[in-house]
Amino acid sequence: MQITIKLSESLLSIYKTAGIDFKETFNIMSDTPMTIRDILMNAEISPMLTPMIIVNNKSCSSINEVIVEDSTITLIGPLAGG
Repeated sequence: MQITIKLSESLLSIYKTAGIDFKETFNIMSDTPMTIRDILMNAEISPMLTPMIIVNNKSCSSINEVIVEDSTITLIGPLAGG
């Protein structure tokens, strides 16, 4: 299955500041179902930096959700403001 990962600008900024260069959109391939946690670990993205996760345009309530088909996962980093 193909999993498309999309990173928000806030998440890209955090990694860029740390000297880590991610593309805004990239793909991960898997032959078996994976949890979102597994996908994040595979992509070397910290779950602590992704307070909002959207799977196929629907909010995800747990990083233990299992992905079993081609999917698009959008990762939203922490937001700041005042």
